[in-house]
Amino acid sequence: MMTNRFAESVVVDPRQAWAWQRAGGAGASNDIDAWRRELAECAQVGGWQSHELGPVLGQSLPLLRKGHARAGAPRLLIASGFHGEEPAGPWGVIEFMRTLPEALADQVDLSLLPLVNATGFAAGTRFNAQGENPNRGYGIHANGDQPSIEGSLLIAEVERLLPLAADGLLTCHEDVGLSHTYAYTYERGPDPGPFSRMLVATAAAHFDLHPDGVVDECPISDGLVYNRFDGSFECWFSEQGVPLAACIETPGQHDFTRRVRAQAALMRAFIEHVAARAVCR
Repeated sequence: MMTNRFAESVVVDPRQAWAWQRAGGAGASNDIDAWRRELAECAQVGGWQSHELGPVLGQSLPLLRKGHARAGAPRLLIASGFHGEEPAGPWGVIEFMRTLPEALADQVDLSLLPLVNATGFAAGTRFNAQGENPNRGYGIHANGDQPSIEGSLLIAEVERLLPLAADGLLTCHEDVGLSHTYAYTYERGPDPGPFSRMLVATAAAHFDLHPDGVVDECPISDGLVYNRFDGSFECWFSEQGVPLAACIETPGQHDFTRRVRAQAALMRAFIEHVAARAVCR
């Protein structure tokens, strides 16, 4: 489904298919074969090590690791593609990899889960091919939700994944029903700190912030939903002791290329912030 409407909010049917055209006639946003080719090219050029966590439902679930970080560098994990109708995240990972300066990459121990829900991505649907939500059912706040097949795999790999996010986790999402941007963030203090404010300021450079009030049944203020314990992957990692965790939301009612660039900018701002914070310690 192609859309240029700027509706303030819609209820997303998880079975509805969404797709956008990529810039320059490069094809549809849910062309998973093109996405995998471009990811492999970027990984090879950038010296990323590729590991396989899957397969899941006949699709690869890759983990990429950037080697050669300095000793004691902050360990950061970026995860994307939990929902298939949010393709700017996975394409943003590729844009981020292409534009990441080596000098910055060397300051962090960086890992990527570039596409968690491959069947949903290929179909352009929110949930996976079994009708499951890959971003629910984690941790003590699962509220009775059962993990998806992808979630079960990530849970089984927690001893491998959690150390990769010891200093921070960023998950990359979109809200296809909105024309405003916002973020869910998790920090240890009672109020949002510099990390949360930095993410919102970066997002606000690309899109207007969501008005104060309510979004997805959550209170929101200054573009932030803070410490919302909802059984999501990012919430689970926060429960596990990750000091800085966030879910960024770009607005699906805007141009697709603009959203991809915003996603890449948010990923870069995330690692720049944590790298600078480590230097100041």
